[in-house]
Amino acid sequence: MGISGRRGVRGGRWGWRIGVAATVTGAVAVLLGGPASASASGYGDGDAYADGAVVADAGQAAVFPLSPAPPPGLHGPVVTHPVQEPFDYPAGEVCAFPSHADFPVADLTLKTWTDDAGDPVFAIESGPLLMRTTNLATGRSVVSDISGTGVITYPAPGVSVLSGNDWSAGFHTADHPHNRWIVAHGFMSVRIAPAGGRTSHTLLALHGPADDLCKTLA
Repeated sequence: MGISGRRGVRGGRWGWRIGVAATVTGAVAVLLGGPASASASGYGDGDAYADGAVVADAGQAAVFPLSPAPPPGLHGPVVTHPVQEPFDYPAGEVCAFPSHADFPVADLTLKTWTDDAGDPVFAIESGPLLMRTTNLATGRSVVSDISGTGVITYPAPGVSVLSGNDWSAGFHTADHPHNRWIVAHGFMSVRIAPAGGRTSHTLLALHGPADDLCKTLA
């Protein structure tokens, strides 16, 4: 999954494909990558809260709940399928060179839970996502598998945190860290928040191997 500076979460990639978020798109979108739109497919049927399972015992059928009922005030999930659009970074915005990202494979599913007011509480994004990144100055490109699963949380209005495995995030000049395009092959968590009319990305955690596409494609 992945997210870019132009979307809050990736995916959502993800708002980083988050969401990314999130995620909660790089999963969680892509902070990972670039802008995304979503087409709603309705509420999940048995995804998070199943009604029950019918078990035959001595000729009788009994219904046992598979999972507890959602707590009061939590609704969902609403299932959407974000479209991960190609995007560009001008020279100096993330990497020193101009770059382009597109997605030859993208089949994302985003499940979002909301509160009574309809505001998102958390979301989960997953699905196949391959990102092809190109240095437009040299023509060199690399394909990254960012098909991770991301969890997107919303700790404050306008703020999201996209966390998950195997996703990508681009960090701009004023971000923390700055001018890096990280592809995490382990766990990564990124906070996305408004800052002076722009979107700020802050790396909260990075565990396991990772690549910096700014170095890979330099």
